[in-house]
Amino acid sequence: MERLWFSITDEFGLWSQISFEFEARLPLRNLIWKGGITQTAQFVSQLNARVVVNEPVPKDATALLHIYLVALNDTESDTRKAEVRARAKAWSIRQKTPWLIVLVTNSEPPTQGPKFLNMRTTLLDRLRSDIGRKDSDHVVHLQHKQVESWNALFLAIRDQTVQGLEARTSVLGDEIRRMDANRMLPGWNYCKFFVTKERLADLYAALELWDAALAQYDELEAVYEQLPQAQSAWFSEFGACDDFTDLLNVHKKPYRQQLARNTITQFDFCVYLCGQQLRLLVEMKRYAEVVQRAQRLIDGLGAKMHDVSPMFRAAWTYSTCMNVVEICEGVQLAQDDATVRVLAVAKAEFLASARRQLDVLGTMCGRLPAGYLKQSSTRELTQEPESKASEPDLELISNPVLAEALASDARFDQVYVRTCEQATQYYLDSGRKRFAQVMQGDIAQLHICRERWANAIRVLRPLIPATGDLNVMDVHLAEQQAVCERRLGHTASCLLLVQRLISSARFLDSSAQSSYANMLKELAHEVPASQYSTVLFRVGDIAVDYDSASIAVNIHVQSDVPAALDVQRVEAVLVAGENDAQQLEIVVDARDVTLEPGSTRVALTTDSASCAGRFEVQSVHVFVGNVEFRIPVSNANSRRFVRLNAHPNAPVIELRACASSLVVNIQPLVPIDSMRLWVHDAQSQSVFDDQCMVPEGYRVEDGALVVEAVESSASVEIGLARTPASGSITVYAEYTVDGDPRMLLDTDDIEFAMPVVLTARKLSTHTLLVRAQCSALAPVRVLELCVCDVSIEPVARFLQYGESATTVCEAEGDKAAISVRFTMLMDAVRVCVYELVAKAASALKLDAHTRYVQRVVLAHVRRTIDAQATVCESRLVCEP
Repeated sequence: MERLWFSITDEFGLWSQISFEFEARLPLRNLIWKGGITQTAQFVSQLNARVVVNEPVPKDATALLHIYLVALNDTESDTRKAEVRARAKAWSIRQKTPWLIVLVTNSEPPTQGPKFLNMRTTLLDRLRSDIGRKDSDHVVHLQHKQVESWNALFLAIRDQTVQGLEARTSVLGDEIRRMDANRMLPGWNYCKFFVTKERLADLYAALELWDAALAQYDELEAVYEQLPQAQSAWFSEFGACDDFTDLLNVHKKPYRQQLARNTITQFDFCVYLCGQQLRLLVEMKRYAEVVQRAQRLIDGLGAKMHDVSPMFRAAWTYSTCMNVVEICEGVQLAQDDATVRVLAVAKAEFLASARRQLDVLGTMCGRLPAGYLKQSSTRELTQEPESKASEPDLELISNPVLAEALASDARFDQVYVRTCEQATQYYLDSGRKRFAQVMQGDIAQLHICRERWANAIRVLRPLIPATGDLNVMDVHLAEQQAVCERRLGHTASCLLLVQRLISSARFLDSSAQSSYANMLKELAHEVPASQYSTVLFRVGDIAVDYDSASIAVNIHVQSDVPAALDVQRVEAVLVAGENDAQQLEIVVDARDVTLEPGSTRVALTTDSASCAGRFEVQSVHVFVGNVEFRIPVSNANSRRFVRLNAHPNAPVIELRACASSLVVNIQPLVPIDSMRLWVHDAQSQSVFDDQCMVPEGYRVEDGALVVEAVESSASVEIGLARTPASGSITVYAEYTVDGDPRMLLDTDDIEFAMPVVLTARKLSTHTLLVRAQCSALAPVRVLELCVCDVSIEPVARFLQYGESATTVCEAEGDKAAISVRFTMLMDAVRVCVYELVAKAASALKLDAHTRYVQRVVLAHVRRTIDAQATVCESRLVCEP
């Protein structure tokens, strides 16, 4: 930037008297002038200018105004006065720029000469007369103790300054127009044109007209870009020799002198031009444009470095990026300013670019392996680090920080990590979390290169989401962490990562998929026994094979593993019951299964349980090596059910209540080694206890009837010590067949209470009133009533609970033998329903479902049919 000066010539020692007040009124403010090529009125809010006294103005500065201080008084001789006036006139003649003569006194200007007609001539008038009428306004009087006089002086200074600026810009504008008109002529020199136009830009900058100054440099850049064929003639050479960039320091080299002598290199010129533009943009607080133009310099100048050493190009790019970051960090903005986010993004991008240059330089200087730049991920977990390159000549690098970093691994790592961490923070400030992850991934990659596995894990672990799908960036980070976990022997953690990588196979190539599939098999045998909830497998269609000789469930397992996987066992857990306390689990499984990529049908069977009913498929488990992979099937939003029949080879257990005893009929389809049988009544109380009377060869232990080997049908009548609750009972049996433990669960409806209660009352000596009352929940029909071996007519209708039928009969004596024969409605209905269902199932070849359908139909009849209105009056129940 061009500096502006007020040059003061003080030959009479007056400056010490007026310096304080003079400098206090600087800088000049609120100037209006018509300057520049457009000659439009422009407002200058503040004009900063320095003062030099009795010294020449510096070569790189411009004198706004030359001021000559004169001292005269009446006591001096006329010769002295004439001499002073002559010296002032001579000084004014020598000035080519605006000038001003100031007569400094303590009072009114002194008079000179005799009175004539009451007219007196002052020394100020005489001095103006000597200078000349046309320049009389260049002579002013200053009474330095009067404010009005100071105001008049600075008014004159303002006028002369504005006139000088207008004259200067006019001259420069004429020169620029002349040179621009000759641009296409042979011999035209861009460097001279640049120097001339830059003088105008400096003048604008000195007046703080930043837009006008920037416009001059933009026009110079446009001319430079419009004539690329002439660039080699304007500059001595490309000359890239200084990688240590300081864009705002335009005085780092004698750029202007080199331009004037046509000795500047093209590289230095581009740096200087961009530096001038950035300096003006910073003054205007247009920071977004600062980073844009800096990036344009890096891209444009980097593209021209065809014959430049790659090391220099990388070092210069690194230094320039870091310099732009320093410029942006010096900006002070309010937190709510929209530019804050823009600058945060820009700083992060420049730091990321600087990090990429460190990759290049580190590889070239042996600080990083030779193949480091090509490693997008490390999949060969057993790969040894590559040998380092030979040490290069670091004297080519002038940036001291960079040279020190490239001299040792420790210092290089410090600079590398600090650069990535700064970029991470700026990315987070700008809301770009994914880009911040990339920077952290680069830090982890450096730790991996140095075999600092634990450090790499600490960096990577927070970056990878704990749950959910992985995107392409997460996959890359997970691959890096898998490398570290494998090297440290953390097989369990590595297995988890490998599972997630395989489930995100769409982001991996075929070789990587195959590698991770093999690794999964290896890790499954290396880790301790453990269970994992996995996304590698999913459950497709589920169907029950009712024609199988055992309980069989066919499940389609969808495998995301890209290779065939041999598993020891696949099992499914089937659960019946609504609450945890009453849940029954059945496990069906298959052994030595090969899961192919995609869908594989697996037949899961079991002979160890028999329980007809509706079961929920809760989960499927895949056992590989020491690992159990758990596949959830049912959840709160989706539940999957299957219906199972009783096992085809399960024994048939029938119960029948007779007065105060219970008859148990066991019909084994295969020989049974031993059996323990539990029966629970409608109130979940055990029917068997230690007070029960059991035949020889049987016993009751812990509420279970213990039955030894059963090879054929067996019937056991057990005397009960109490009357169990009637209704739905549960039959549970544990038994062994050829040493294999098995289980059976069944339900039935049994009436333990006496269905008919007989009471008798003597009406007279020879007559007896007999009452038969129904005490069963189901309707009962009395078929025969005998009193003293005399049969009485049966009751014509079914009796509901609490209803009774009475009859009067003859009886001799005080005692009479009374007996009753009856039939229960549901017993008759059961026989009819079972026969009808069995016949229909046989006709449809659905014999495997007979027992299940019989129970369902019978339950439906009990629940929905009015026995009195429908069954009792129909021919469904026939006379016995």
